[in-house]
Amino acid sequence: MSRDDAPLDEHVASWRDQLVELSLPGVGAVTARVDDTPPADETPEDEPGFRRREPTVPPARETVRRTLAARPPLVLEHAWLVVPALGPVLPVDGEGVGLVGDLSGRRPPEEVQGESTAPARPSREGAEVGAPIGAPRRRPLSPRWGWFRVPAVAAALRARGGIVGRGALVGPRREWYEPAVATREDLLGAHPDQALESALAAARELGQVAVLRIGPDGLDVHPTGADPRVPVLEGLPLQVTARPAQCPLQGEDGCGPCRPVGGPWIRASQEAQLDWEARRAQAVAMLGCGVCFGEALPPEPDQPQVPRLAEAVPVTHLGRLHLRGGGSVQIDPLIRPR
Repeated sequence: MSRDDAPLDEHVASWRDQLVELSLPGVGAVTARVDDTPPADETPEDEPGFRRREPTVPPARETVRRTLAARPPLVLEHAWLVVPALGPVLPVDGEGVGLVGDLSGRRPPEEVQGESTAPARPSREGAEVGAPIGAPRRRPLSPRWGWFRVPAVAAALRARGGIVGRGALVGPRREWYEPAVATREDLLGAHPDQALESALAAARELGQVAVLRIGPDGLDVHPTGADPRVPVLEGLPLQVTARPAQCPLQGEDGCGPCRPVGGPWIRASQEAQLDWEARRAQAVAMLGCGVCFGEALPPEPDQPQVPRLAEAVPVTHLGRLHLRGGGSVQIDPLIRPR
């Protein structure tokens, strides 16, 4: 339970309600969350019959809870320490503009500009595609200071003797996704406290705000002190299930392909489609998809003509993130698409 019994805002509460979805060596793909699923008699039954598939929006929390409760439980033999791997991102008001900042103070925020209006030229090694001729070359951003710090966090944990699994921290309605790395506690240190201190040291070194511990004893959240909003949570009951290959956006197992939100009609629908595509790209890049596999599937025959699903975007090419605190922000891709 939290050390502070005061009401929590949405950002703080998200550390308790989030899903932890990982691919663990020797275990497989799992989903873990705090076990507060309501009794079965409180969940309404869906009415049978044909229904037109609606656009894929973030599902209700109750839908996600019912789905996880219906899966066979999985017992984790070992405890795992989960280190988030998201670099600091600062949103700013303004269409088409965002700020990407390193909160450690190592460098000031950078303004993210839109696409260049200058004519593109053929690619040349060491130069950015589409950059104006004669523009200075931009050195690739180090994985230690970019928004996607999985390679750096994984390397830090391996250097301390741990094996690593990868995955994401996911919003309770699957509305946001943060990369994360997990390591087995007993391989990281001889004693649980020693392993925790080692993981906390790696998290602090790479600007992460907390270390999560999942295992037979439940869920713990240990803040690093980088963000005072992150609560201390200890001994929360944990529900762990195997995670089937499914759509990472939808809250039910066995779903068909996603259907985009918005479309190519008025400006509001175009913006809604772009925002939806950004969320899908983020989910598929971090967790994969066992339904469409990131392919550009067309609408089903019973659906109105809507835009095709876009192909999967590599995580290094993502240009927008949906944040834990709500909303989304445009970012500078780690590597611009060629």
